[in-house]
Amino acid sequence: MLDKTKRQRFQYLREREEKECLAEDERKDLAGLIEEIEQAEAAYLEPAIGRMRKENEKAESRLRALEDLARRKEELLKRMKALQAERSAIQEETERLLGQKSGVETAV
Repeated sequence: MLDKTKRQRFQYLREREEKECLAEDERKDLAGLIEEIEQAEAAYLEPAIGRMRKENEKAESRLRALEDLARRKEELLKRMKALQAERSAIQEETERLLGQKSGVETAV
C-alpha cells in the first residue's frame, strides 16, 4: 500500500477533489496514487481470488457431475417405466390367452 507520506498526499488530494479545486497536475498525481492503491489491492487479493477460483471450478465440476447423474436417473426412470409398461402388456396378454384357454376348457 502507500507509505505515510503518500497516504497523506492522497488524502489531501481527495479533499481538494471533493472541493472541486484540483489543478491538472494534482489530478494526474491523484490518478497515479489511485492506480498504485488498486495495484496493491489486486496483489493483496490475488491469493484469495486464486483460491476462490479453484473452489469455484471444483463446485462447477461437482455440479456438472450431479447434473449428469440427474440426467442418467431420468433416463433410467424412463426405461423402467417402459419396462413396466411392457411387463403389464405381457401380463395382460398372458391373462387374455389363459382366459381364452380356460373358457374353451370349461365349455368342453
